[in-house]
Amino acid sequence: MIEKRETTIKSGEKVSDDLLSLLIESNLNLFKEHGKSKNGGMTTEDVIEECKLFYFAGQETTNVLLNWTIVLLSMNPSWQERAREEVRQVFGESFSPSYIHAPHTVITLQPQHGTPIILHRF
Repeated sequence: MIEKRETTIKSGEKVSDDLLSLLIESNLNLFKEHGKSKNGGMTTEDVIEECKLFYFAGQETTNVLLNWTIVLLSMNPSWQERAREEVRQVFGESFSPSYIHAPHTVITLQPQHGTPIILHRF
């Protein structure tokens, strides 16, 4: 996958602006400037490790964010009600989540007190 993306970038074709493409493009620019010296960029293994690092760091950040969201919502009933109202505005009064809504629903929060809260994306 990395070698295919490198070949695409070297040929001048347009690639997506994802993390892998940005790392490879930056790495190729360093190779052009410094050659294959020690200061000349990352190996393929380094690129793989950087992608893993971003993935797991993002996962950890998301976990912490969701935990704090649940804690703060459980401590602030007025925030819970505002979140519920927003869900009602987007999905309607008789909204009952199911797998049909999965593309729009990120997570359902079950606070200790009160009704479940459905966080969604647009």
